[in-house]
Amino acid sequence: MDEKKKGLFSTMVISLCAVVFIAVAALILFVPKIEVKDICYFICGFVVVLGIYMIVRYFMSAGFERLNEYGFSEGVLLVLLGICGLVSAERIAMSFLTALGLLLLLSGVVKLQYALDLKCMGDQAWIGFFAVNVVLLGLSVSIILKPFEDMAFFQNYTAYILLVDGIVEIVNIFYLNYRTKTYRQGARKGQDEEETLEEVFEPRKEGMEGSVEPAGQEGTKEGRDGGGM
Repeated sequence: MDEKKKGLFSTMVISLCAVVFIAVAALILFVPKIEVKDICYFICGFVVVLGIYMIVRYFMSAGFERLNEYGFSEGVLLVLLGICGLVSAERIAMSFLTALGLLLLLSGVVKLQYALDLKCMGDQAWIGFFAVNVVLLGLSVSIILKPFEDMAFFQNYTAYILLVDGIVEIVNIFYLNYRTKTYRQGARKGQDEEETLEEVFEPRKEGMEGSVEPAGQEGTKEGRDGGGM
């Protein structure tokens, strides 16, 4: 049960990050009056809230009882990073697009793992997910390298990639969860069928072994017949 809860929590965190990506892209594209500094405040505030939630969750779920549970440490780190970001939001805004490129690069690497998970489960769709993620990785690298001199175009370019990445992230998560459940159900069903076959054949085998007379008893019977003659 703890592993299921941990997996669900990880899925929720990644989904929230994808939603934040989409929200930031929408703000850049459709709310031109908003400044980059305001978006930095929004993201850093989200990081602080997420860190506080992880700290509270660590104590509420008795995380100290589980080995290799670092929810408290991760929560404290997020809170500190968020606070530092809030304090220096203006300086972060100067390299905001580069920071988004780094986040997109991290997101792309995670999605590559999703594609490989699908491959291991024998899902043919992994090729499509892998190809899309490779393209997104290349685009995120282009954001980090800053190939455009026109900042307005560069900003919109980054926002569109961020929007697509967030949507692809959500599709990846839901499809991977669906395929993982289907794969586990199939594996569990196959295991149950094997156990049922073993239960059917073992009694038959025992019955056949019990019907064979021991060699000593056959000799005794022959002795009795011979004595009677």
